Amino acid sequence: MCFGACRGALETPQPMGVLLISIDSLRADHLGSYGYKSPTRPGIPTTPAIDKLLAAQGTSFDRAFSTTSWTLPSHLAMLTGRPDELHGVLDLPDRLPANVPMLQQRFQASDWTTAGFWSGPNLHPWFGFDRGFDTYVDCSSRQVADPSIFALDDTEANHDALMELHEGSHQGLTGPKIVAAFDEWFSGIAKDEPFFAFAHFWDVHYDYTPPAEYDVFDPDYRGEVDGRDFMNLRIRKNAPEDLNHLIALYDGELKFTDRNVEHILNTLSNAGRLDNTLVVLTADHGEAFAEHGFLGHKHSLYEEEVHVPLILRFPGVIAAGERVAEVVSLADIAPTILDLCDLPGLDGMWGRSLYDSSTATNVRPAPMELTSRADDRFYRAARLERLKVIQAEDDLLLFDLAIDPREQRRLGNSNKGVQAPLARARELWNDIDRAAQALDLDVSGEPLPDDLSSDLSAAGYLESQKEIEAVKE
Repeated sequence: MCFGACRGALETPQPMGVLLISIDSLRADHLGSYGYKSPTRPGIPTTPAIDKLLAAQGTSFDRAFSTTSWTLPSHLAMLTGRPDELHGVLDLPDRLPANVPMLQQRFQASDWTTAGFWSGPNLHPWFGFDRGFDTYVDCSSRQVADPSIFALDDTEANHDALMELHEGSHQGLTGPKIVAAFDEWFSGIAKDEPFFAFAHFWDVHYDYTPPAEYDVFDPDYRGEVDGRDFMNLRIRKNAPEDLNHLIALYDGELKFTDRNVEHILNTLSNAGRLDNTLVVLTADHGEAFAEHGFLGHKHSLYEEEVHVPLILRFPGVIAAGERVAEVVSLADIAPTILDLCDLPGLDGMWGRSLYDSSTATNVRPAPMELTSRADDRFYRAARLERLKVIQAEDDLLLFDLAIDPREQRRLGNSNKGVQAPLARARELWNDIDRAAQALDLDVSGEPLPDDLSSDLSAAGYLESQKEIEAVKE
């Protein structure tokens, strides 16, 4: 694959900065540049800044896919260039093995200034995300609590205070903290100093509580759904207005996040550094809105939970307004960034550079897995150009997305034309299994710290993932 002005006979400029933006829980099909229009307010765009400043001035990948449907493994895939089975972190409380290198470590070793800004519990440094960052800033909404709240007694007051703290980590707004922390850090680096910055935006993740000025997509709703207490949410059957309102609140969070992304891009532009900075915007996973009976994520490997945006902007090298149709993976992001910056790849990197013309004939299915030890589940999938193959326990699900993009009609294993795609999926899984067996991946470690365990529990990541009763379209 090759996009824009691919590396060839002519020398191409290299970035003096890299900004990698990950918007948690962002479905690709909710960005205006990916064709989205709100079902309740189609005239109001969800992502005007991203559409104008990144998609229109860069290259968008129409079929980019996460390696799973939740935050921790997918971000590690993004930052290691490895699918989940090859970085080793499949479920909590796994942590990244010390011998798996990360993208930011390559930049740090090459004397680039590095900084990360994280805002959700699955990006906690305990998992290894702080490796290679000179600065790794906690922008989460979890407040600094009175230590007495964590006292080991059963008093009602302490319990109530602790529950309030946990709920706050879900409901607070983190985008402004990221913007402020980025601005403070960026103001302290020299104008010609090369930098790698990673910004993780959490607000689009449930709970869906946009600020009032961004809650504009369903103002006439009069029901009881307000986007809060998502883990206990029940949508009324035969009341599509409830589901539409939930989507409208999600879109409001996205519009708010779009404004915060715009602020960071303007900070770079005002310093004269936007056009010599490679900007990469993506997401760790999508979000289900009852397409298969689920709300949220970490339920399945269906498209609504794994199809993510991927947009790259670097004027003069990456073409403006271009779209790429080939299937790509989050594991391809690290190799692509390093290639564009003319830096060596990481040891053990599985992903491929999307900028390197030599990989044009090496198009592979996008691998996915979903492990939930609480439910004793292990799913894996392969996303091909047209077909999706999902191995769910002993069941093999096949979908032809060209005629069934919502994955509602299973193909039979004996259908004409599916044997070759099935063979490609099995070959992909076998290759990954062989590679994993050859690695020394020790993901075991100490128990989760109490505060991290509490935040993850409040976010629903330490419990069995149950189907949420919801409107089925």
